[in-house]
Amino acid sequence: MKEPWQVYMQMGVVHGMLFPECLAGTGPIRETLQVIVEDTFFEAVDVGAIEDAQQRCECAALLRDSQLNVSFACQPTQLRLQLDLNAADAEQREHAFRTLVALFPQAKELGAQRIFVMSGKNVPASERRAALERLVTMLRRLCREAREQVGLPLALEIFDHDVDKKALVGTCEIAAWVAREVRRDFPDFGLLHDLSHIYLCHEQPERHFPLIREYLVAMHLGNSVSRAGHPLYGDTHPPFGIPGGDVDVPQVRNCLKALFDIGFLRAGRRPVVAFEVRTPPGMNPRTVIANMKRTLAQAWWDW
Repeated sequence: MKEPWQVYMQMGVVHGMLFPECLAGTGPIRETLQVIVEDTFFEAVDVGAIEDAQQRCECAALLRDSQLNVSFACQPTQLRLQLDLNAADAEQREHAFRTLVALFPQAKELGAQRIFVMSGKNVPASERRAALERLVTMLRRLCREAREQVGLPLALEIFDHDVDKKALVGTCEIAAWVAREVRRDFPDFGLLHDLSHIYLCHEQPERHFPLIREYLVAMHLGNSVSRAGHPLYGDTHPPFGIPGGDVDVPQVRNCLKALFDIGFLRAGRRPVVAFEVRTPPGMNPRTVIANMKRTLAQAWWDW
């Protein structure tokens, strides 16, 4: 590609994965967010819940001054607390709903432009239709609360369905159905996908993306390990290019090409494409940032 990527997309990063000590909403969030804010390579950031009100206020001011495009990620909270929006038990669904709605003011305070959520656990095929209908009902309720309470749209992230997170929405066919149903009432609802999850779903981008082209609103670039027996097996988001990993320069290049093919990337549109890479123990996050940048540069300029 001859033109710079800034013509086609805003490059972002998922804060809680780059700095996993902050994933639970505690830790040095303000200090680590400063690293991202000061790096002009990034135009967008995904941030999660921040437990301490004072630190959240400081982060909100920092993000406001930075002019970064902010998305608010509920998925870490859902995973940590095992919140299941499609649980068969009504009390479990209501608990998940109330917990997520309670986070919406944080999204507004932090200046987010969109809120991300995920589905609950996958279920046997015979129970899937009922689970999907429960999920759609809950997503509509969340969309209504987000619109009325903070004026923000929602997007649902697609995860794997049978490897690691084992989410109900783990194929593009199912994701498209859910998005279509929710959009009947909330046209601004969309889907978030991650390159690493495509490989964990035993798929390829060129087949995967066309199924969700009209619903895709944001994209993550991450790595995974789908080879059983590997110490990092699953949805672990290691740096690009590790031995045994699913994603390196060729896979990122193919992903970008597929996103162009479906029209997600095109001149003037500039959706957010964010790196989601977890810093391994003992590695400096700045090394991970360099790994991200070099991977993108090679994938882009060698095209």
